[in-house]
Amino acid sequence: MNSCRLDHLPVELIHHLFTYFSAHEIFYTFINVTSYINSVLLAYANYKVNFKSITKTNFDLTCRHIIPDQVIALTLSDDEDTPGLIELFLSHFQINQFTCLRSLRLFEIGPDFWEIIISKLVELKNLRSFSFFSSSRSDSWICKLPANDVTLLDKCLADTYAPVLSQLHQLRLCHGDFLKSIQFPCLRHLVLERSSVDIIKHICSVAPALKSLDTSFSDDMLTTELIFPMLQLNRLVLRVQGKILNRLNYQ
Repeated sequence: MNSCRLDHLPVELIHHLFTYFSAHEIFYTFINVTSYINSVLLAYANYKVNFKSITKTNFDLTCRHIIPDQVIALTLSDDEDTPGLIELFLSHFQINQFTCLRSLRLFEIGPDFWEIIISKLVELKNLRSFSFFSSSRSDSWICKLPANDVTLLDKCLADTYAPVLSQLHQLRLCHGDFLKSIQFPCLRHLVLERSSVDIIKHICSVAPALKSLDTSFSDDMLTTELIFPMLQLNRLVLRVQGKILNRLNYQ
């Protein structure tokens, strides 16, 4: 194409347009439209890469054109819609290449790749949000572990977890068994799919900025009085065996 009206738009305006799309949508729509647009793509530094339920064609397209230090949000998934994707992704990139990453979301990442990813997080100084999702809480390999056990994997990675978690504003995990030794000076929003009263007490005591807490525990953990100060919270959701026990919205 020799002429394109997009070529007359300022870079800032096109970059603002890009904020509404994932990386693969940007590349599919704009790559090789004109040399000017290609230069705009190269200059954009706020790509959001979402590999959940992505097609193989769009995955390959993104991997060909993405520059890791231009990515601010990354979603990786190894669920039934994208089996084997995480292994393929790690054949192209390592997590520590994404030096400007602010948000990382992991869906159904199994134990074979968990340590490979988590061990690199300490190098991501800009990371502010980390989430681990399971489509079914009971099916998660982490959640199948005994509720009162700190896993061997967590013990091995404790030194890595601590500095990473202390810099986060948002955190979602399948369990909180290892969190008693960690400080949370910046944490604002926390979701734990499995927890205990003692863990919640600790988190509330070391997370002065915490505003939202959502967690679950089994009724056999209710050996400690549930009433304790959580005055910093605006939103609290507690569940016992999957049922909402209490939900408070503080004004």
